[in-house]
Amino acid sequence: MSFLFGGKQKTPAEMMKEYKRNVDRSVREIERERTKLQQQEKKVIADIKKAAKDGQMGPVKIMAKDLVRTRSQVTKFYQMKCQMQAVGLRLQTIKSTQAMTDAMKGAAKAMRSMNKAVNPVSKKPNAKTYSSISHLHLDLTAHQLTLNSMPALIMKTKPFIPKVTTRDNSLRPWSTQG
Repeated sequence: MSFLFGGKQKTPAEMMKEYKRNVDRSVREIERERTKLQQQEKKVIADIKKAAKDGQMGPVKIMAKDLVRTRSQVTKFYQMKCQMQAVGLRLQTIKSTQAMTDAMKGAAKAMRSMNKAVNPVSKKPNAKTYSSISHLHLDLTAHQLTLNSMPALIMKTKPFIPKVTTRDNSLRPWSTQG
C-alpha cells in the first residue's frame, strides 16, 4: 500500500522475502499455540485423575469433553502448520524459478550480443573446412587404430591347424590311425 501514497514500490524479490518472513512468523506462532495447548492437555489429564480419585464424576465428564476438544485443536494446529510450511515451500519454488528465468535472460542476452559481434554467414566457409578436416582426421585415427590393433589381434588368436594323419597318402582328416 505504500506505493499508493508516494512510497517506493517494492521489487518482487523484496516482496518474496517479506512473504517468506510472514509465513515463517505464522508457523512459529502456530507452534507456540500448539505447545500451550499440549501443556494445558497435561494439566487437564492431571485434574481428571484427581477428580476421579475424589469421586466427582460430573466435573470429570466436563473435563473429558474439554480434553477431546483440546486434542482436536492440537491436530488442527498440526494441519495449519503443515499448510503454512507448504506455502513457504511454494514461495521458495517461485523464487528459484525466478532466479532461473533471470539466468536464462542473461544467457540469451549474451548470445544475442555474441551473434551481433560474429557474423555467422562469414564463418560458414571456415566451418565447412573445419568439418571436412575433422572428418578426415577421424577417418585417419580410426584407420590408425585398426592398424595398431591388428598385431595384437593376430598374436591373441592361435591359427587353426588341423592334425591330420593319413593312410596311403590320402587326405582324410577324420582318420587318426596310421
